[in-house]
Amino acid sequence: MKDMGVRIVDEIKEPKKNFFAYGSETPLRLLGSFRSDIQLAGRKENAIFYVVDKGTQNLLGRRTATSLGVLRIGLEINQIQLKPFPKLKNVIIQIPIDDKIKPIAQPYRRIPIPLEAKVEEKITELLEKDIIEEVQGPPSWISPIVPIIKENGDIRLCVDMRRANKAIKRENHPLPTMDQLLPKFRNATVFSKLDIKDAFHQLEIHPDSRDITTFISGKGVYRYKRLMFGITCAPEIFQKTLERILIGCEGVVNFIDDILVFGEDQKEHDVRLENVLKVLKEHDIVLKEEKCIYNVNKIQFLGHELSNEGIRPLDKYVSAIMDFRAPRTISELQSFLGLVNYVGKWIPNMATITEPLKELLRHKTGRNADIKELWKENQETAFNKLKTALTKIPNLGYYNVKNKTMVFADASPVGLGAILVQTNEAGPRIIAYGNRTLTECERRYCQTEKEALALVWAVEHFHMFLFGKRFELITDHKPLEVIFGPKAKPCARIERWILRLQSYDFQVIYHPGKTNIADSLSRLCKNLDERNSNNKGKDFVQNIVEQMRPVAISLQEIETSSKEDSDIQKVKIGLYDSKWDEQIKSYKILENELCFCGDILLRTNKIVIPKTLQEKVLEAAHEGHPGIVGMKARLRAKVWWPRYDKDVERLVKSCKGCTLVSAPNPPNPIKRRELPTRPWIDIAIDLLGPLPSGDYLLVVIDYYSRYKEIKACRDISSKAMIAILKEMFSRLGCPITITADNGKQFVSQEFRDFCQNNDIHLFNTIPYWPQQNGEVERQNRDIIKRLKISQIEKKNWKDSLLEYLTMYNSTPHTTTGKTPAELFFQRKFRDKLPMIDTFEYIHKDQDMDVRDRDREQKEKGKEYANRKRRVEDGNIKIGDEVYVKNMNKTNKLAPNYEPTPHTVVSCKGGDVNIENKETGQRLRRNMMHLKKVEGQWKILDEETIETNDGKSDN
Repeated sequence: MKDMGVRIVDEIKEPKKNFFAYGSETPLRLLGSFRSDIQLAGRKENAIFYVVDKGTQNLLGRRTATSLGVLRIGLEINQIQLKPFPKLKNVIIQIPIDDKIKPIAQPYRRIPIPLEAKVEEKITELLEKDIIEEVQGPPSWISPIVPIIKENGDIRLCVDMRRANKAIKRENHPLPTMDQLLPKFRNATVFSKLDIKDAFHQLEIHPDSRDITTFISGKGVYRYKRLMFGITCAPEIFQKTLERILIGCEGVVNFIDDILVFGEDQKEHDVRLENVLKVLKEHDIVLKEEKCIYNVNKIQFLGHELSNEGIRPLDKYVSAIMDFRAPRTISELQSFLGLVNYVGKWIPNMATITEPLKELLRHKTGRNADIKELWKENQETAFNKLKTALTKIPNLGYYNVKNKTMVFADASPVGLGAILVQTNEAGPRIIAYGNRTLTECERRYCQTEKEALALVWAVEHFHMFLFGKRFELITDHKPLEVIFGPKAKPCARIERWILRLQSYDFQVIYHPGKTNIADSLSRLCKNLDERNSNNKGKDFVQNIVEQMRPVAISLQEIETSSKEDSDIQKVKIGLYDSKWDEQIKSYKILENELCFCGDILLRTNKIVIPKTLQEKVLEAAHEGHPGIVGMKARLRAKVWWPRYDKDVERLVKSCKGCTLVSAPNPPNPIKRRELPTRPWIDIAIDLLGPLPSGDYLLVVIDYYSRYKEIKACRDISSKAMIAILKEMFSRLGCPITITADNGKQFVSQEFRDFCQNNDIHLFNTIPYWPQQNGEVERQNRDIIKRLKISQIEKKNWKDSLLEYLTMYNSTPHTTTGKTPAELFFQRKFRDKLPMIDTFEYIHKDQDMDVRDRDREQKEKGKEYANRKRRVEDGNIKIGDEVYVKNMNKTNKLAPNYEPTPHTVVSCKGGDVNIENKETGQRLRRNMMHLKKVEGQWKILDEETIETNDGKSDN
């Protein structure tokens, strides 16, 4: 059979004359067929066997192969798994940790709810790629995570390693410098640059070193199995590891994950490149092909441009100086000369060249003085000569990793500037420049955020020079020394910036503004906005005025109204002439915080709104209907005027829409019912149902003894209720009072006549306020509970109800300490439990004990409930206009209160009767169902407010 070739083709019922071998058009001759069983892996199938002449292999048909489990058509999605991320073969690294540093376990840092799902997906992905692992047992180190949103909507998980990095020792392995590499590149003409994909993740961390990478998330605690971004020693570790791998390759250098292959000609380059790729493949190193560059004659590497013409710094590091515009103010000129003086020893004849510029400093002394008219041809010539001297390549020199490195960064209201400086025994030398303008969004940042952005941008701009090296980050903004510290808790935006720098080793140092040589780079760019080219102080004030004004009000309108506002004009006299009027004492106490920008008054960074515009500003701030607290916070961020908190409160309270959807009033203090003098004086009744059987339960409670009677009925009319009560009263007598809710059967004239004929006072509770008849409502819960148990146990619910009544009436009550039956009938009930049959009557002195205990327990309950519900006395009086709570909402967007106002007719505690004047309809409600109409908002002058409030409110 093997020589002939057998095919199992069970799909074919009729034998075919010709068969074709795979890939051949020559037909094979069918010799015969037979049916037999075939068994494989415990499965058995009966199939037809076809014998083919000169067959080359034995084949199974699709149906038979599928039945035997040999063939599976399609692939289930849940079977697709991510492959583990590649790692260097036979390389496991140790992270050097200082045992003297005490481990710190930081708490979980909450992340925005919309990002929680993405964070969980990212953690699952890292687990499947074998980059992280779940931590078993309590870890010593725990760091929080901060998700960073990418441009494509995906997120990057960043671990805040600032505290953990304090315990990580730096690796003593130097990074390559241009001085070392220059001789190698001298004759190179062909270059290729290779980029390693997620380079750090391709290095596995030894299990003993993984604990310091532990991080906490909403899914649990994990740690990295691979080297991660954020560890300070990661650059040196990766550099050392890759150098050892490439040590046998010629014509190749690497700076961390960037690999440069070069050759004097194409042939030499190709041989070297092939050798490097072979070595990388042997060590399972994966490249990011889209970032690799092959066979070029000019390439950028380590901040320099390499070509067959030689080596030169990148244009982006020197072009910033050549783009300088001429200074327009003394302040800008001083900044530029400060930069020139810093490297003055490298500029020949500097004193002679700078003399025309220094002439202007002597001519004008004010920092804000304009020098446009004094800027002549001599000054322009000197300015251009100095720019050329600052950009000459010999003056810049080459970067040396062994020299002390400093980065000067500065932010103006419209731009960022940075200078990379190195110092040695010969003095400081500038390595590179950098500057950029701020976007419209960035210009609205506060000054601290701009200065922080300048530091972050400067470090990333000079990444090639700074990554893996200790350096100083110089700023003229002192708060950044603390904000960039490991224990600082800055705002979310600055925190994200700081995490971008956590893999760099730097120290933020404050230098006064005059010594910051990067100041001119942030100000003298030609493409900066003309109107923002003034000095720093004026920029700051101008930004406040433009950004803090209400959108609905123009600056011209504010300025015009300020000129006409008497109080603001008096403030101007007070600030300029120190003559303060008594009528503006609320401004006088803020004298040190007030200043003028033209005719617009500012309080620090807020615009003072004139009286005529205050109502308009309030209406703009109330758009979207914020509450009192939210509206105050919205105004405080931009504007101010005396006693504007009071104006906000009046506006929000008088807003009809806010009132109708507001929360209900707090409840009135609880009033406890006095214990009656004897049983069956005061009773409460209520209907419970309908039950699944269609029955209702009439529940009757005695307020003195808490004795309970329950009657089942199907007819719940007034006539049926009267019949049940008549039967009950025939046994127990008529009570003095009955408390009932507002069911139709209890408010009908027929029921009222029944009570009147039996000399019974009927009290109906406030509609929609069952708490007023709380005793019987509380008992209803216990009854429902027993009925549910009866249904679960599949018992007759009426029998279960009688068992419950027997138990209840013979069990001591928690308030009185006596059983309801004992207080009601002056005897104990005899039930299934054994007892001593004393049958003693309760004496009067014992009754006093019950009374005292009842009063004590009620007072405790009252204090607890009042405290828990935060009660307060109502402020609604007779004659007040009120809105009534909407008890029948038709949809989710219906207001909480009906818009039609009602007038209070009578008010007794929480019981309020109201009347609709238009329809004459009268309603009875609890105080919590009503919301007082506060009236219309209006501006009150200072004298009126002081009269009403009794004191001045600043």
